[in-house]
Amino acid sequence: MKKINLSLVILLTFFQFQSSSASSTKPEIENIYQDIRTELGILPSFLKDYPPFSIAGAWLDFKGLLLNPQTILPSKYKELIALAVANQIPCRYGQIFHTEFARFYKASELEMKEAIAVAGLTRKWSVFFHGIQLDPGEYRSEIDKALMYQNNLKNFQAMEMAPASEEKKIETPDDVFKDAKKVFGFVPNFLTQYPRSSLVGTWREFKGLSFNSYTTIPLKYKALLGVAVASQIPCSYCVYFHTLSAIMEGVTKEEIQETVAIAALVRNWSGNLNGLMMSDTDFKNEVTQMVSHLKNRTTQLGAPPRSE
Repeated sequence: MKKINLSLVILLTFFQFQSSSASSTKPEIENIYQDIRTELGILPSFLKDYPPFSIAGAWLDFKGLLLNPQTILPSKYKELIALAVANQIPCRYGQIFHTEFARFYKASELEMKEAIAVAGLTRKWSVFFHGIQLDPGEYRSEIDKALMYQNNLKNFQAMEMAPASEEKKIETPDDVFKDAKKVFGFVPNFLTQYPRSSLVGTWREFKGLSFNSYTTIPLKYKALLGVAVASQIPCSYCVYFHTLSAIMEGVTKEEIQETVAIAALVRNWSGNLNGLMMSDTDFKNEVTQMVSHLKNRTTQLGAPPRSE
């Protein structure tokens, strides 16, 4: 009898605690919903439908990373990173949301196209590296060697100790290998394994996007785009390459941390939004309302959004 009474006491205490805990969080939930309305102009369906007792943390994470103008990464590049990840997943909701928010933060159409192209190219090489089963240790050694060569070459050219290499037409696989030696100091193993029938095209695409300093997106942010997409795939080969490339461009540890956090956040909300199966039309309408609210608030405050 004592055991039964003790069990009842424990159960009653548990349920009282649960009830108390639930009621004590209701004001916080309402405060969070009000904060969302203040920031976005509406309470979007995907946030309204999020489990109420974890919405506070989810919103504070979203707001603190993506909507916060005081983060290390500028808002425009945060949205381009998010857009690249959304396109790679792929997530239609993320594509819609981050396209419109990237435009709000003054990203050009060409910048968005370049971000998407970096995502596609990262995925392409991830598939190839895994498919040919590159030895991870050998790959890392080659990347170390190649990037060290590039860094030294840049330093020598900056000090005018080495002339800038003259661009020559690349029309054959042998031309690719010669050019690769100029870029990396040697011909990486993965290039020798690529089909010769399309090697010229794939090399010109890779070099023209990844190593071209004249694209609209600076090398630093293209490297971070690569880090974000590679982290989401996930591809350890690509994470290693793009992380070292980013460091070579002066990227800090904190910038890399923000980048991969954005990738993780996009993946998280992709899972939620796809699970809710909201219609594209309804979602677009809500995104339009959010962006319109942000534009109006920016006009009222008299300060443009931080894009750079």
